[in-house]
Amino acid sequence: MLVFVFATLYLWLSQWPGKNVKVTPIRASRFSADKVPENIDTIVIGSGSGGSSCSNILAQSGQRVLLLEQHEERTGGCTHTFRINDCEWDTGLHYTSEGMGLPTHRAGALLKFMTKGKQEWERLDDPYDQVLFPDDSNVAPGNPNNSSYDFNSAKPPHAPTLCRSLLERIDPDNDFLLQQMEVWMTLSTMINHGFTALGWTRVLPRFLHFLVRKRVNQLYKLASYSVRDVQYALFNKGYSIEQLLNECPKCPAGPEPDPVLRRLKAVLNHPIGDYAVQPRVATFAAQGITMAHYMEGAAYTKGPTQNISIRMSSMLRNFGGEVLCDATVEQIIIEKGRAVGVLVRNTSAGKDGPITEIRARNIVCATSVFNLHRKLLPRDHPQVQEFDNPSLRTITESNGHVFLFCKIKGDATSLNLPTHNLWYFNSYDMDEAFDKYYADPVTNRPPTVYIGFPCTKDPTWPKRLPGISNCILISDGLYDWFKKWHGTSVHERGADYEDFKNQLAKHLLEILYETVPQIKGKVEYWTLGTPMTEVSYLSSYHAASYGTRCDTQIFQPKNDRWTTTPHTRIPGSDAFLPAVCGAMYGGILGAVSVIGYTGTIRFVFAFLREFADSLQEENPKLGRIEAYLQAMKKFGSEPSRINGMEGVESGREPDDNVLFVDASGRPDDNVLLDPRRRRLDDRRAWAWTLDR
Repeated sequence: MLVFVFATLYLWLSQWPGKNVKVTPIRASRFSADKVPENIDTIVIGSGSGGSSCSNILAQSGQRVLLLEQHEERTGGCTHTFRINDCEWDTGLHYTSEGMGLPTHRAGALLKFMTKGKQEWERLDDPYDQVLFPDDSNVAPGNPNNSSYDFNSAKPPHAPTLCRSLLERIDPDNDFLLQQMEVWMTLSTMINHGFTALGWTRVLPRFLHFLVRKRVNQLYKLASYSVRDVQYALFNKGYSIEQLLNECPKCPAGPEPDPVLRRLKAVLNHPIGDYAVQPRVATFAAQGITMAHYMEGAAYTKGPTQNISIRMSSMLRNFGGEVLCDATVEQIIIEKGRAVGVLVRNTSAGKDGPITEIRARNIVCATSVFNLHRKLLPRDHPQVQEFDNPSLRTITESNGHVFLFCKIKGDATSLNLPTHNLWYFNSYDMDEAFDKYYADPVTNRPPTVYIGFPCTKDPTWPKRLPGISNCILISDGLYDWFKKWHGTSVHERGADYEDFKNQLAKHLLEILYETVPQIKGKVEYWTLGTPMTEVSYLSSYHAASYGTRCDTQIFQPKNDRWTTTPHTRIPGSDAFLPAVCGAMYGGILGAVSVIGYTGTIRFVFAFLREFADSLQEENPKLGRIEAYLQAMKKFGSEPSRINGMEGVESGREPDDNVLFVDASGRPDDNVLLDPRRRRLDDRRAWAWTLDR
């Protein structure tokens, strides 16, 4: 009898429609009404990392999914690539954690599960990042005056030496600072633990949240502090972790007067480009999770980054769904308090193009909470009116960016181009550099600039594009600088817009030639993208590259409700933290909110089976049961090493929605709780019954 019960349970768990499906990657078709499938289960708006992963899991669960992308030619959001003048550039995925490329790590295993193993990655050699500062004479007597700092992976052999190697270039004999740097790294692992725990609160029934409450509460506490204040507490005041979890002192205004601490703090702000908020404003949660993300190294795609979305979204066609670009969603249709469909037009047809109405049981908005409330929901919707009330909302959109895309004559080897990423920092006084640049970007250089050469990181580049190289420079950019051109079309913004672009490009080209002087005179072509480019091609609201700004307000209780609305899910990075890996987690959690407990259990079982297969491929000596146990452990708490410490969770955690409770706090497959719920003991459930 017991055998029969277990056999029945196994058969029930094995009912995952996507289990043995073979996927043929096919690019999206352009939208037309005759290509829309009938009897759609779910419409997903936006095909970035969040939308693509969400739609993939929904399709694998057996749903008929329609994925709509407003870009005229291609899917992918910030993972898409483009070509001009016989050269190619990526737009948003410039590198990611090594774990994304390893099928024996949680993130990599999930990506393999969604792409059926078709997406491949290339590990970046150490150092994966090098931070460069201008010459600066403000140095403590007897200490070295270096201007470059290498960031290596924090796994052996680099784990014991990561902090020391950085400090040796600032103040080699300062044991106190070495100790506090290790505290800084430990806090990053705690934040990583916290995000793992937070992800489980979006899957587990509410009555089990006590299992992770401590870690989540620690996350919220640390997230309420700014990066600048945490640095002040650790390095100026000598705070311990226990003291910091109790309180964080405010850092005095103005630059850091101590020359050693001034340098150390700036160097430890190394991940700032991945969340783009200056230290006195940024939440320490963003700093910590980004630091943890790269502790085991970095990786880049084999082939164009565009392939990620193609390989994930192609799954939809196997279940009667479709992927359509050139499809701008004008509005989400709300009837009797629930989302029932969308109004769509061809992006290429302009505002006067014909409108097509499409209905579905579920609507998923993967294009940001700001697009949802400012563009897609009816203006008279009560939640939209509350969203516009500044007393009820303190989250705001992130800043935009300025991009310089360069085509370089010659191959990467002959030009001796760096295989690692370069980060140019304009000053050790980070906040001051941001303030000056934001006030006058023509006179002042950007505070930080990413400089990357995809041609050196992608092993397929020499065969695909022989004899040429590429480079991408990225700096911060404010939408306010460009808002007078809002509503204008690409290539029709006038001479003053082009003049402004040229002045911004001048700074970036100067920085490029200073840091990589061997390519001066070899740049055959360049083009500059601005926040208006992000608005046009990525449909970013006010050019918000990272969606919601990662400041200390992001976790405030009053902001809990803004990432959900009746029967409309919000997957992707906007509901939590930026980046492709985080958006992927968010997309998966968004799918979980649609398929409910039963579908989630089957999804997890199917994923663990493939995860165990990968672990056995890596280590054939593993027995099947042992492989499953390891897969379960890694799925629940990915181990990593930081400064020699083991058992710390690795990989950035979910950015998105999903907790299933009803208004009384009872578990319920058919209820979606606000994905931004921050306090587990809060009994108010911003939820709506899902009318299936």
